Amino acid sequence: MKDLKVNLHITERCNYQCKYCFAHFGKQKDLSVDNWKKIIDNLAQSGKVSAINFAGGEPLLYKNFIELVDYAKNYGFKLSLISNGYFLLNEKLTPDKLLKNLNMLGVSIDSFDEQTLIALGCCDRHFTTLSESKLVNIVNRAKKINPSIKIKINTVVSRLNINENLIDLENKISIDRWKFLKIKEFDNKSFSNKSLLITNDEFSKFLVLNRRVKGDCVPEQTTERSYIIIDNQGNLLDNFGNNYEHVGNLLSESFDSVFTRYNFNGDLYKSRYNLAG
Repeated sequence: MKDLKVNLHITERCNYQCKYCFAHFGKQKDLSVDNWKKIIDNLAQSGKVSAINFAGGEPLLYKNFIELVDYAKNYGFKLSLISNGYFLLNEKLTPDKLLKNLNMLGVSIDSFDEQTLIALGCCDRHFTTLSESKLVNIVNRAKKINPSIKIKINTVVSRLNINENLIDLENKISIDRWKFLKIKEFDNKSFSNKSLLITNDEFSKFLVLNRRVKGDCVPEQTTERSYIIIDNQGNLLDNFGNNYEHVGNLLSESFDSVFTRYNFNGDLYKSRYNLAG
């Protein structure tokens, strides 16, 4: 398969402690920017990858993030970023040139109820959360700097926000793509989100409550083997089950070689990215 989107989880560092988070890779030190550049070289040389999504942790906390984005942009990749939003109005961590380099800006929005966000861990150590008004300012800034940038919202549906109606947000900002993700079970012995799990039926009811009328909606009941994850050590991960298995490392092997060993679900991948047919 060509035209793949690869998710580079460049850091596990984050100012939030979201209780549903699946980005737990063992707390190892992040790769250097030179090693990440080698991985981007690897992806480019494969001829299979057309898009890179920068994720984390919170990718804006990676020390050399702007340099890394510039490097990937020079290859012609379509670039996106998924952020918790906290630093998106910080011009030092999110300068204008970063927003100009992005094709899509994604923000994680699980609630606008402050107590729900705090209960979810979607806050900093001072219990500061992302407000709806700040999100509006983030989108307005991004659109002013880069009028062609697409806006995506990611919402993880869990036990704590299952009855929340978020959909009025689309009347306040332009949302090109909204992903509703059923919380994925994750348990690596040191971290578990089992207390927040919901049923498929509960997820379906949430989707009815939050049915969009103004844009693209992508419900995701599962991302198993359809979400191409590279962790902060350069490993391609198999996310089948409630933990990770390493498939191979992109610093020591070609992406082509590693990807052939990944039990990839191409049909589910196509449905995730609306590429069916």
